[in-house]
Amino acid sequence: MIYLLALLLPPLALLLYGKVFQAIFNLLLYVLAWVVFIFSLFLGGSPGFVIWLVAALHAILVINNAKKDARAAAILAGRRLD
Repeated sequence: MIYLLALLLPPLALLLYGKVFQAIFNLLLYVLAWVVFIFSLFLGGSPGFVIWLVAALHAILVINNAKKDARAAAILAGRRLD
């Protein structure tokens, strides 16, 4: 479910996952994507969609990396170090 949210609203997904600095960077990308998209409506192109796609991909990769880190930490915490 978090991946769907990361696809639709990337900054919110990162904030909910606890990644504040990545969320701020992603919010800048997200706002830039909307601004470019609105201005490109008059030009006929869609570069705003590409920027939005980069923001969504960034959010998905950050969340996936955080999940992998948490899994690795859980595995390490469960092992006995003899």
